[in-house]
Amino acid sequence: MIEELGLGRLGMSYTDLYDMIPRSFWNAVDGYWLSKENEDRKAWERTRWSTCILVNMQLPKGKQLTLQKLIRFDWEEEIKKIPTYEETNAIYQRFIKQQKSMKL
Repeated sequence: MIEELGLGRLGMSYTDLYDMIPRSFWNAVDGYWLSKENEDRKAWERTRWSTCILVNMQLPKGKQLTLQKLIRFDWEEEIKKIPTYEETNAIYQRFIKQQKSMKL
C-alpha cells in the first residue's frame, strides 16, 4: 500500500520513498488528498456556475436562481461557532460542580 501511494499516486522514486520517515510520508499523502479534493471542488463549482448561467438565461429577471439555490455543497455549510474561553470555562465549572455533587 505504501509503495502504491508513494510510487503511484505521489510519483516518488524508490529513493525518495525510502528516504522519508513515516511522518513525512503521511504528510505528503495528506497533502496529495487535500490537493485532489480542492481540484474536485473547483470542478463542481465551475459546473454549478455554468449551469446557473444557462438556467438563468431562460428565466425571467425576478425569478433567477443564485448559485446556492441551484445546489449547495457540503463544504459551503456554515462552520460551527467555536466557543470562547468564557463559554468553555462556564461549561467546565458546571461539570466540576456536577462531579462534586455526585460524590457526596
